[in-house]
Amino acid sequence: MSAQPVPPSDKGTLSALRQIKAFAKSPDLDCGCSSVIGEVMVNLVPRQRAVVAQELFSSAIRQRTKVATLLELLRELDQLGSATDVGELEEAALIFDDMAQQARLGSQLLRAFSANQKAVRREIASWNLSPAGTVEASR
Repeated sequence: MSAQPVPPSDKGTLSALRQIKAFAKSPDLDCGCSSVIGEVMVNLVPRQRAVVAQELFSSAIRQRTKVATLLELLRELDQLGSATDVGELEEAALIFDDMAQQARLGSQLLRAFSANQKAVRREIASWNLSPAGTVEASR
């Protein structure tokens, strides 16, 4: 299953994506995703929220691809020995650092996506169905 990026079509959607991605890249983050995502997405209409959520998921998949590429670069690490050039070892260490950074970003993007999904489920659960079958929000 391949997620194709959905191009954001308006300034509100682009702004929300930028804010969430900047939040996800924060190095000293103790993920309070739910509150941050809620604050960013509260002013978006449902269609915009759906586009943002899809882009978060697509971005996480792109992070997975980056991590896989970096892992491929480390395939020959076990062939390096004690006589290996220090520069090669340093390069391998940098690849590990980059992989950790890319994996962390992917994790934060999925947490942001998940926080949005939970908020949507809570919103749907708060709806009341009238006897006539119409939906009324309970607020």
